[in-house]
Amino acid sequence: MATVILVANAVVTVLLAWMTLNHFQLVEYDPMDIAVNQFQRLVFYSQLDGSVRAPPETFMTVPEIIQSRGYPVEIHHVTTEDGYILELHRIPGSVNEPVNTESTHKKKPVFLQHGIFATDFVWAVGPSNGSLAYILADHGYDVWMGNSRGNTYSRKHKTLDPDSEKYWDFTWEELGQYDLPNSIDYVLKVTGQQKVSYVGYSLGCAIFYVGANLRPELNDKIEVMIGLAPTSTVQVLDNAFKLVAPLSNPLKYVMQWTKTGLFLPSDGLSSRFLRFVCNSSQIGSATCQTINFYVFGYSETTDLSLVHVLVGHYPAGGSPKTMLQFFDNYNSGGNFTRFDYGESGNLERYGTAEAPKYQMELVTAPVYLLWSKTDPVSTPRDIEWLAMRLGNLKGSVEVNAPVFSHGDFFMSTQASKLVYEPLLKMLPPP
Repeated sequence: MATVILVANAVVTVLLAWMTLNHFQLVEYDPMDIAVNQFQRLVFYSQLDGSVRAPPETFMTVPEIIQSRGYPVEIHHVTTEDGYILELHRIPGSVNEPVNTESTHKKKPVFLQHGIFATDFVWAVGPSNGSLAYILADHGYDVWMGNSRGNTYSRKHKTLDPDSEKYWDFTWEELGQYDLPNSIDYVLKVTGQQKVSYVGYSLGCAIFYVGANLRPELNDKIEVMIGLAPTSTVQVLDNAFKLVAPLSNPLKYVMQWTKTGLFLPSDGLSSRFLRFVCNSSQIGSATCQTINFYVFGYSETTDLSLVHVLVGHYPAGGSPKTMLQFFDNYNSGGNFTRFDYGESGNLERYGTAEAPKYQMELVTAPVYLLWSKTDPVSTPRDIEWLAMRLGNLKGSVEVNAPVFSHGDFFMSTQASKLVYEPLLKMLPPP
């Protein structure tokens, strides 16, 4: 096994570089063509030595996964004020529970929001007793899962073509100002409730803080906000991103010059190649686990089968500016700011030479934070910065484990015990 790991580490650097270069692309995408067809499975998911089998959920959509577990699922669409069409997935009841409209309306809704370049798969691919979506449904909550503009499920617009550069001209700003508030308003309208509980993971937390800044009325619609591995400012990075972040400005020029739109597409050549590597052999599987550690951090409890499912769903595509804004916060020395368009661009857009900072005291909804001291993306120093500034912090809870990575919040075999059980105590009763 040691030899396998050494070989895996040897190829990771080259593979990551090749993947990055090949992810800068505009890819034609048909939103109806989500499932991988048989030919693609044969070419990209064949096993070289027959020792590795990708779980079936690698190739399934999130609604298909939910249905396969025996849970009811609904697909909803929300059109934002700026024309993006988002797909929400709802689990209105538990396994084999009759869906009764009257009883469903009495349930308290919980809205789950994924992180950067992901989809709501993060809440639904683990074991049914170890995935937050199913746990919440089994406890009597009305579960809603959001999908940010540009990902696999939310790649439509009223007028803009996803093949156009203009479609991809968005940052955290639009995710917080439009996607999140419009989705919350839709859930409240459908359920007839006055408030919704909100659970964000990673960037799913940051866009909530953005929304609370730009749309202060959002605070009054939230019963409680729970941040898992929350990101806001980025003072410290201890993963592969810290090597790329200093290149933020050159990357901006490259993307402008190449007119890059869709970034990190799940149907791109490099994503397909990565799936082939992961499912090809024991060495390929170890290579993907190593890449997982490079990105999400080292873990002792990662469900290895979920690593294969992960590469079937992640990355799911998005705007390059969402990643560049993350890098800008890191390069600024740990500020939490609006997107930096450069001095002239900032003056035109904001009226100031520097990009304005978000004000955490404007986040007045009740907030709990759940974090890990060994998370390389949402680090203890950044959690401390955030906790000191939030306008209505109710609690900051460290995961009770000596090692727990950024990815462990949805991929750990111990996530239910270490994260979801404490989370249930923070939620209002169903």
